[in-house]
Amino acid sequence: MTPPEENPHARRDAETMFMLGAFIAVLSIPVIIGTAFAEESFPRLVNAACGFVLLGIGLFFAWRGHKAKQRHS
Repeated sequence: MTPPEENPHARRDAETMFMLGAFIAVLSIPVIIGTAFAEESFPRLVNAACGFVLLGIGLFFAWRGHKAKQRHS
C-alpha cells in the first residue's frame, strides 16, 4: 500500500468520499421525515433508527472526505 503522499488518486478518492457522504446524508432526510407518518410505534422506531444511522454514516463520510481533501490540496 502506498503512503497517502504518493497516492496519485488521493484527491479524487477524497472528493468521491465527500460526495458519497453527502448523498447518503440527503437520502436519510426522507427516512427521518417518514418517521412522523408511521402509524405504529415499532415502525416509527425502526424508521428513526435507520434514518439517524444513515445520517451519521453520511456525515462521517463527508467529514472524512473533507479532511482528506484538505490534506491533499
